[in-house]
Amino acid sequence: MRALVIAHGEPPSAGLLQELAAAADLVVAADGGALVALDAGITPDAVVGDLDTMDQFPEAPVPRERFVRDPDPMTTDLEKAVRFALKRGAERVDVAAAGGGRADHALANLSVLVVFRDHEVVLHDDLFEVWLVRGRTEVRGEPGTVVSLIAPGGCRGVTTRGLRWELEDADLPFSPRGVHNELVGERAEVEVREGVLLVFRGRWVERHR
Repeated sequence: MRALVIAHGEPPSAGLLQELAAAADLVVAADGGALVALDAGITPDAVVGDLDTMDQFPEAPVPRERFVRDPDPMTTDLEKAVRFALKRGAERVDVAAAGGGRADHALANLSVLVVFRDHEVVLHDDLFEVWLVRGRTEVRGEPGTVVSLIAPGGCRGVTTRGLRWELEDADLPFSPRGVHNELVGERAEVEVREGVLLVFRGRWVERHR
């Protein structure tokens, strides 16, 4: 089962959002993410969160029985929505509209990849797909596809195969070092022995000269 969680950040293009929704068995809006969904012509199956945003829009065309109120102040609406999708049986959760606006919110939203590190969670925007390396991962795309490796908190034992600039059992600190690599062929492998490593796979090709 695949779920789409729509946050209340900067929305991607309506086309991308509709593509993700079409691939999903369950669409969950994180509180005000319902407004993002509706703007793209998508009616969510559930609206989850503290609902402080959606309470301001009582006429929104989403059946009230789809609202799931969770007032826990120690978790964000995005966390609540992802957890809801996982409890409903989602094996993969795609997340959209989780960036833009405040930098602290954008960084906190990226952290859901770490919070739910035992599950397949992927963040999407018009430029990137972002996911957490759980030991080993594959990156696929056209040759020249942009790939960045970012290690919030740092990580150890990073090895890559199939990128233009390779790493071999390297330590990767939280730094710009892993930014803007590229696929040599149509497939690369990334492994990490210890720590948190995020893969940013670009949606465009930009070969270095």
